[in-house]
Amino acid sequence: MAMSKTFFEICIEFLEKIEKEQADNFKKAGKAMGDAIMADKLVHVIGTGGHTHLPAYDLFYRAGGLAAISFIPAIGALYGVAGATHGMRIERTPGYMNRVIDYYRVAKGDVAIVFNNIGVNAATIDAALECKKKEAYTIGVAGAPWMKGIPKDHFTRHPSKKNLMDIVDLFIDDYNPIGDSVIEIDGFDRPFAPISGVTDSFIVRRMEIEAVKYMVSKGFEPPVYMSANCVGGDEANEKLIDKYFNRIKQL
Repeated sequence: MAMSKTFFEICIEFLEKIEKEQADNFKKAGKAMGDAIMADKLVHVIGTGGHTHLPAYDLFYRAGGLAAISFIPAIGALYGVAGATHGMRIERTPGYMNRVIDYYRVAKGDVAIVFNNIGVNAATIDAALECKKKEAYTIGVAGAPWMKGIPKDHFTRHPSKKNLMDIVDLFIDDYNPIGDSVIEIDGFDRPFAPISGVTDSFIVRRMEIEAVKYMVSKGFEPPVYMSANCVGGDEANEKLIDKYFNRIKQL
């Protein structure tokens, strides 16, 4: 955090750091996603608290995006529909996400991507552990500074005290700072302007891009939606919707 820098400059710094230090992990994520899709498996995307459902949703049923994406909205939907503070209570409830993961039929050979900036709460850890129990390949997207900085006895932690980055098969660091916010100004007593919306949206696109590139390199046609507003979009998309309609609950 630095008052001498604009939000734009800070965003560029974060994105450059992520691209430089996580590029290899993007390729690994793309390969895992591509292999699952080519094997006719699903990629489940899970946001386990508040605004961390947004990057998960950004992968789902989107023009130019992959069709084999199963969006698991439980916590995010609670924030938007049932009340924000109600959702926060649920995300801190051990055992809840185990049942959600079971409901969405995460299965062996699938990929499960868990998004949570903090990476320690009950919903996050339960989701990751349950997906591993189901023998899915797990990818975690979160901020290592949070996981390293939150005390082991902090009330927001899962009872196991585990960190998301220590559980998943592949961890992608968004370098989210404790508190998420990156701007400070004189005369105001706290930082503001959260950065995670920018960084996680970038991470989503990078994983997606690598998955498509990998499948094409294998001679496989990636199942990618067209914009429904383009000529031929509805017709092209209908074939993909028919393929996945009875397998992806949110379709």
